[in-house]
Amino acid sequence: MSDEQWWVVTFGDMLHWARLTVGEDGTVEVFSANGETERFPNEDDARTALLDADYRAFDGIDEDDAELMGFDLDSVAPPRSDDEDDLLEQMTIKLQPR
Repeated sequence: MSDEQWWVVTFGDMLHWARLTVGEDGTVEVFSANGETERFPNEDDARTALLDADYRAFDGIDEDDAELMGFDLDSVAPPRSDDEDDLLEQMTIKLQPR
């Protein structure tokens, strides 16, 4: 089993997701909205790279954080699919005007 964490960033009226996955063997991968998978030696390095790119851990965002980022927390949920191509299509969404 692997640990999956979703991260989010907004640019203008676009929201982009990234999925951080920690494998049982400790390998760490980040699959981002640009369709690339980046590998890291450990979870701390992966988290640092996401934070440097202004991503925020979705499970740590509250309503006030979401408002500052330009979206309603109740209207956004991490993408879901077993197919990576389908998942990729869901990883960038246009935000509705507030």
